[in-house]
Amino acid sequence: MAVWRRQSAQRQRWPQLSESDLRFLVQTVATQRNDHERVVELLRDKPDIVDRMLDDEQLFRRLLHEEEALVRASPYLLFTVLLRRAARDLPHEKFTIERLGSGERLPVFDASRVGDLLGDPAVVDYLAEMLTSFVRTESATVYYRSGRRYRRRTYSDMDVDDMIALAGAAAAEFRYPYYKRIGDICLFITGVFPEHVPAAYAPAVTTPQAGWWRRRQRRGLEEYELEAKRFYKLAAVTPTAGEQGVNVTLLKLAQNFNLARKPLNYITDNYIRLHRAQLFGGPD
Repeated sequence: MAVWRRQSAQRQRWPQLSESDLRFLVQTVATQRNDHERVVELLRDKPDIVDRMLDDEQLFRRLLHEEEALVRASPYLLFTVLLRRAARDLPHEKFTIERLGSGERLPVFDASRVGDLLGDPAVVDYLAEMLTSFVRTESATVYYRSGRRYRRRTYSDMDVDDMIALAGAAAAEFRYPYYKRIGDICLFITGVFPEHVPAAYAPAVTTPQAGWWRRRQRRGLEEYELEAKRFYKLAAVTPTAGEQGVNVTLLKLAQNFNLARKPLNYITDNYIRLHRAQLFGGPD
């Protein structure tokens, strides 16, 4: 079973949890206390208590079964709780499910290895933040001159090809967020929407009615894996990754991409399938 190691100093105070998150946590878990506001004040300096509260069964059930909870709790709190639950549940599974295209499902006996990967709190934090970043995606339109005419192109931060194009256009010192996002997109799509990943590369659909998901080149699982490993490694060696303290985690994701997507498959299949469209929208 995965063993939770003590977090590094910069992670100990749970800065990603808002005051609203802490209040929701206290009201859900500390039901025998009446001084909830006082408890909230104390929790910022009590990371070990926050850890225990995040693993509370009542919190897990409330987040999954109460519609109000999805409004009151931040996506980061939700995904943190679910990933930590997966870290406890996966070691008891005999296998994970490997999806091949839209239909075939193959059992793979790697559940204990996936649990070991989730035993690293830095990986869980990264995955929770990554999932949170896809709750709201963004696009931007860039105008550029081509000959005597100005043209425009719209870039989406949910599109691998767009992020590769922006990384190529950016100066070297500004490429980190694009490198990282490319790896994240590959991990997110294969982890949360695996049924939309063809077993092999598929050509784009070019009809005007097709949404962005189908208009772009549709990579297969192998292509997503190669892209993720390449760009996570590129992101990991940038000075920015070192400054943010995620260089080791990015390398770990590059080296263990096939394992890293399994907990996302697991929480999608077992915890949030009914809420997936509500949380992320989805490909058309």
